[in-house]
Amino acid sequence: MRVLIFDVSSRLGTVGGAQRVAGTLLRELRKRGIDTYYFGYRTEYVGDDGNAFFLGRPVGKAERRPAIKGGMHGLVDSVPVRIAYYTFYSVTGIKTPGADEWLRRIRPDIVIASSIQDFVVLRRLKGSLRGAKIIYIDHANASGRYGGPLDYNALGLTFGTGSYAGLDGAQRRFFGFFDGVVVLNSEQLASVTRFNKNAIVIHSTPLLRPRKPSEGELAEFKERNGLRDRRVVLYLGRLAETQKNVGTLIRAFESIGDDRMRLIIAGDGRSIGLYVGMAAGDGRISVVGRVPEEQLGLYYAAADLYVLPSFWESFNATFMEAALFGTPLLLSTGSINDDMRKVFGDRMYTFDPNSAEDLAAKIRLFFEDGSLRKRLKELSADIAREYNMDNEMDAYAEALKRMQSSGALQ
Repeated sequence: MRVLIFDVSSRLGTVGGAQRVAGTLLRELRKRGIDTYYFGYRTEYVGDDGNAFFLGRPVGKAERRPAIKGGMHGLVDSVPVRIAYYTFYSVTGIKTPGADEWLRRIRPDIVIASSIQDFVVLRRLKGSLRGAKIIYIDHANASGRYGGPLDYNALGLTFGTGSYAGLDGAQRRFFGFFDGVVVLNSEQLASVTRFNKNAIVIHSTPLLRPRKPSEGELAEFKERNGLRDRRVVLYLGRLAETQKNVGTLIRAFESIGDDRMRLIIAGDGRSIGLYVGMAAGDGRISVVGRVPEEQLGLYYAAADLYVLPSFWESFNATFMEAALFGTPLLLSTGSINDDMRKVFGDRMYTFDPNSAEDLAAKIRLFFEDGSLRKRLKELSADIAREYNMDNEMDAYAEALKRMQSSGALQ
């Protein structure tokens, strides 16, 4: 079986969950006897590979960040600007010279896409994918909890997939294009099966092979970063305020007058300039930018508490990575799906993502209550055992084999 991993969403230097999933599937499915290929841009997760068709150089962070840092965050993130961008992209897509010939040569049996941007390019290349079944992994970017067609987070779907047809029409057009859909939780399944019945739930897991730092490495890291004997709160992930809501975490932290505390915000994204500005008046807050893969373990291990303040998530992998390193978790109610609630229920430590006051109170309580910290460490160990990358990759391999043989994911 020949499986093509498709990822054009990284053309703007994007490095989120979709890119990590693409790189992980490329490597892990090979270990399970499946021939894998890659179509897209070089990323941190996909470098030189003999089975890859690399597009042009992604737009680098240095080229796209200055405008956002220069006080234009509101303009860049405004609804009219994003509508114009997505509408333009839906018409033009990207240039793919040589792609048709390469696709006809490798003749994939299955193509896996995982972003709305992939849809526009795949639709144009479909003639060179005859016989291939095209699957979409929905990271909730097409089935999210949207307030309507003009919801900021829905704009890529309603304006980036063709002529305007409203939210329902855009979802019908989008999901109807694919031969099957992988979703990350049961709530998504209920949403997606309105438009495509061939869908399956495969839970996300930490896409990281953990190497816990030694005591000496961790001590040196803390000393170098001014974290020794400090109470460290960590957010690590994509920086996009409209979903990730890190601004609420900054406001909550600033309201806590404890000089022993430090807040680290690690990651990259269009809102990084906003967060640098918000944190400028508080020396206890560090916005460190993107963390290389090999250093992730140091940040997770150095943290006393990992906070995920998102308004919504499908199945976030970063807090599960934190759990791999035994870091206690404080999660917004919007970041937890029903599947996780069924397994862990009241054991999870949560807060209202719309309330900086509630978040601040929960952070204070965590550092005051030793028994709470002990329970949350035990919970992190249980989460790490429940969500295992090998189980996730095995589930993908089995679903792909069923898709090839019968056309059904389940």
